[in-house]
Amino acid sequence: MRAGFLCLTIVLTLAGAAVAQTEAPTTTHPPVPTQPGEPAKGGGGHAPALDLSRIQTKDLQLLYFDPAETYLTPYIARAFENSVAFQERMFDWKPWERTTVVLKDFSDYGNAGARASPNNTLLIDVAPLPQTFETLAAGDRFFTLMNHEPVHVATMDVWNDADARWRRLFHGKPEPLETHPETILYNFLATPRVNTPRWYLEGSAVFMETWMAGGFGRAQGAYDEMVFRAKVRDNARFFSPLGLEAEGSSIDFQVGVNEYLYGTRFISYLALTYSPEKVIEWLKRGNDSDAYYSRQFKRVFGLSLNAAWANWIVWEHGFQRANLQSVGAFPLTPTHRLSNQALGSVSRAFYDPKTDSLIGAFKPTGVIANVGVLSLKTGEVRKLVDVKGSMLYRVTALAYDPDDNRAWYTSNNYAYRNLVEVNPVTGKTHTLITGGRIGDIVYDAQDKSLWGLRHLNGLVTLVHIPAPYKDWSQIHTFPYGEIPFDLDISPDGQMLSASVGEINGDQWVKVFNLAAINNDEEPTPVAQFKQGTATPEGFVFSPDGRYLYGSSYYPGVSNIYRFEIATNKIEAVSTAATGFFRPIPRRDGSLIVFEYTGDGFVAETIDPKPL
Repeated sequence: MRAGFLCLTIVLTLAGAAVAQTEAPTTTHPPVPTQPGEPAKGGGGHAPALDLSRIQTKDLQLLYFDPAETYLTPYIARAFENSVAFQERMFDWKPWERTTVVLKDFSDYGNAGARASPNNTLLIDVAPLPQTFETLAAGDRFFTLMNHEPVHVATMDVWNDADARWRRLFHGKPEPLETHPETILYNFLATPRVNTPRWYLEGSAVFMETWMAGGFGRAQGAYDEMVFRAKVRDNARFFSPLGLEAEGSSIDFQVGVNEYLYGTRFISYLALTYSPEKVIEWLKRGNDSDAYYSRQFKRVFGLSLNAAWANWIVWEHGFQRANLQSVGAFPLTPTHRLSNQALGSVSRAFYDPKTDSLIGAFKPTGVIANVGVLSLKTGEVRKLVDVKGSMLYRVTALAYDPDDNRAWYTSNNYAYRNLVEVNPVTGKTHTLITGGRIGDIVYDAQDKSLWGLRHLNGLVTLVHIPAPYKDWSQIHTFPYGEIPFDLDISPDGQMLSASVGEINGDQWVKVFNLAAINNDEEPTPVAQFKQGTATPEGFVFSPDGRYLYGSSYYPGVSNIYRFEIATNKIEAVSTAATGFFRPIPRRDGSLIVFEYTGDGFVAETIDPKPL
């Protein structure tokens, strides 16, 4: 899945051949293979088996680590069974075998992978999903994951009588192996719909996940809408199906996420133009269907896939021009651009008035993600250090001490995060905490400590990191389904703010008394506001501590909002054509914001005025 996470159709060795077992006790520890396609070793074998427990139903084999993940298993199993029942009904699909679902906690952010060859397997990271720029729908992550991942299994595993004969001949679904190129042919004969471009797989899964959630999802999400609105406004390039595979996943700052964006948008266009039933007919594998996806497309829609794609691009331009006219019916907020170059993805950034520059992390096209200094005089970025294990949209978590001019960032963000200190002048780094799994770091100028959020076993814990930042202490673990993110601390050190997502999709900004939290009191907000399912992002304190400024897609376009803490009053202070994000309040009352463009995010200044 993702942006926030990528649903990779990868080879999963962890579950291996376990799905070949047809009957087993409710809880057991199955053997695990050591190499892709290698027979499982267990019992008296030399390779040790992972200590996994198992829950099994007719359609599911759920492998998990007990006791850390046991609390998740009933809900995940129900979500999977509900999704599979939907896929069976929609695609006339009978699973060739039971699907193995493996739960793991090897990454500090949620992710998932799926395959249908040589067996049906899902691999699920249980950590919270990143909500950056609302690239994923709010709400419970396992509901979303289980609405998405089984679609991959279904659209790849679907079979008709001809496929079944090949599967029986091959005793299964052969996996293509580099050492045996003939297996590519065997794989196509047994599982033809595995051999499709990624935009087909991800677009269909995002489309179906949105359908299954009653229209709430990325197929109708504000981020996807913004991407194509910005492309039309900025005359940015639209990729063809071949160009998307050849260039779109390498020369664009969003890399593989373009497969999701284009695939979802194209399939949504087909559903709007021809009907959802036609889309389902294309994805099915009836006895009268063509094995190759593009030949089946022409059979269903009556024109070539390339012709339909070209029609979609024409339609998209007209649709987005109408959207831009609608947004432009109200005066747009004037902006002053601070950088001539698009910065790609950006982290939280900090303004240094002494040097008139921004300290942040950037991930532009064709450049390794790095912590750098953006001069507001020249618009040039001076790279300090590459970020190992950067994220696509967040890049890294970043905190800054303006008094001593030092910064901290996180590395290994898709594994177990490290805390690293960097000197903004020399670029010299020092790793402080290795594998601490702590992110969303923020600096408290009053006692020179750091605060952060730690992800472990699917839960989020608020932690305190006193100087010299070698150790941390657990302050409060939030219940499952309550996901805080985007921390900030007021200049006087008295308040801590956080965006908080709830399991039902509600999204809040909450302000807490830091002294009460330090006294081990249950975190109780002293001020808060809610914007439904629109994710409030990047809310930070103004220099006087009176306001919080942040962004939200609440009206459909991401704009900047101002929240007055004393009165709980919230006001919109911008009108953007594409979207403003990550505001940085300055003492003169202006804001530095990042605007989304067809080439990525650019730094600008605006004058925030209540509308």
